[in-house]
Amino acid sequence: MSRAKKIAILIVILAIVAMAALRAAQVISAKKDEPKRQGGLQAPLVEAAPVTQGLLEEKISRTGDIAPYAQVTIFSKVQGWVEKINVREGDRVKVGQVLAALDIREAEATVAQSRANLEAATARLKQVRATSEEAVQSQIQHTRATLELAESDLKRARELYEKNFIARQQMDEAQTKYNVARASYDLAQNSLRQRIWENDIALAEAQVRQALANLELTQAQLANLIILSPMNGEVNKRHVDPGTMVKDTTPILTLMDLNQVKMVVNVIEKEFVQLQKGQGVKVTVSAFPDRPFQGRISIIPPALELQSRTAEIQITIPNPGYVLKPGMFGQVEIILRFDPKAILAPIQAMFTEGGMDYVFVLKDGKAIRRTVRKGLTRDTQVEIIQGLSPGEQVIIASPSLLKDGMPVRLAVKAERKEETKD
Repeated sequence: MSRAKKIAILIVILAIVAMAALRAAQVISAKKDEPKRQGGLQAPLVEAAPVTQGLLEEKISRTGDIAPYAQVTIFSKVQGWVEKINVREGDRVKVGQVLAALDIREAEATVAQSRANLEAATARLKQVRATSEEAVQSQIQHTRATLELAESDLKRARELYEKNFIARQQMDEAQTKYNVARASYDLAQNSLRQRIWENDIALAEAQVRQALANLELTQAQLANLIILSPMNGEVNKRHVDPGTMVKDTTPILTLMDLNQVKMVVNVIEKEFVQLQKGQGVKVTVSAFPDRPFQGRISIIPPALELQSRTAEIQITIPNPGYVLKPGMFGQVEIILRFDPKAILAPIQAMFTEGGMDYVFVLKDGKAIRRTVRKGLTRDTQVEIIQGLSPGEQVIIASPSLLKDGMPVRLAVKAERKEETKD
């Protein structure tokens, strides 16, 4: 074999050995790095945030129109001519204030006549009470005297008849007079026993009551001609002027009570059950956008409307100075629930699976899956009703990709790294 050929074979053998050594080195290096790669898969980097405790409010907002707390349209109760009206639109009135009057001259004359009739009936009653029993007693005395005289005449007539001094007819006449006198006396006595004068008194008393009722009727008719304010408030509308002939269907004035105003708003079923009568609310109106007014829920109906499943509630708002006017557009804010110690977790920590809500809690370097029951969601936080406690750490980066019990590493933010270098 030539020397050149031997050198070529040696070079090939050295190349093969070098390649084998390189491959062996790669295998050894790969085996050394394998535990590091496996350790990296078992402990992924995660971010976590604390479960906190804080204020949670559940609010609703509704719009509506400002309306007077009470509004009354006053009508005339009787027909007549309007003599005077004492108020105009915008005037404030008080309960019992005379607002208007119809022509009262005829009614006043009727009242005077009724009063005179009552006085006459009262005087007659006094007279009947004073004389009725005396008249019966006097009648008894008179009939007793007549009876005694008739009895004496009958006795004497019998004696004379027995002696044949008078005829039978004369004795019979004396007997008849006695019988009549006796009957009159018995009747008078019966009147005394039955107190028949009391019937006269009762009749006179009835006449007094009748006269009194007639007086009250005419006084009521007179009062109907004078229109008084039934409320404290403000005149919203004057419908007639003096000289107008009005009937019982003619409106005279419209009054509004503006010491308080109200709003009527609708709420749905789940809101309705959380409301309480007397609950405070905040009201704003377009005319005063930077000035909130405090109101309260004054009326809550006992049931929902069957078709809409909603209910109309009434909000009452104090109105000092009559600042709020009927017809203004308002917005009411109602707090349905207020919890200053609600448990709150980041919304990124929540995920749903199979209709259930879960989070992963970071504990001892592991991701622990936990079932929770959530409540309200507000911005970036969700209320936790059950399943978490304040201070626990929940994983917020892709929690649905983790597995229960998986080892994890808490990622350190770049800002913290820079602070550590400094």
